[in-house]
Amino acid sequence: MIKLIGIAVLVNMFVWWFTPLQRVKEWVRWHKLTDKFFFLACTKCMGFWIGLIITKNLFHAAVISFLSFVIEWILDYINEWKNG
Repeated sequence: MIKLIGIAVLVNMFVWWFTPLQRVKEWVRWHKLTDKFFFLACTKCMGFWIGLIITKNLFHAAVISFLSFVIEWILDYINEWKNG
């Protein structure tokens, strides 16, 4: 279970809030890539596909997707509260 949570956290770091990766994504023009492949910009979708590739288990991929969504929701809630 800890591995699944770790993968969900890494997905959220990659998609949204790890600043060094955001700069690399800008350099690679990530936004143009996500226009064609929308699942790369969504934490739920990215969590599902990365989870499926890593674990090769549909149930684990679904759990990672859900955990990615929950983590993103918590981070959004905290940011809204902080900037309130």
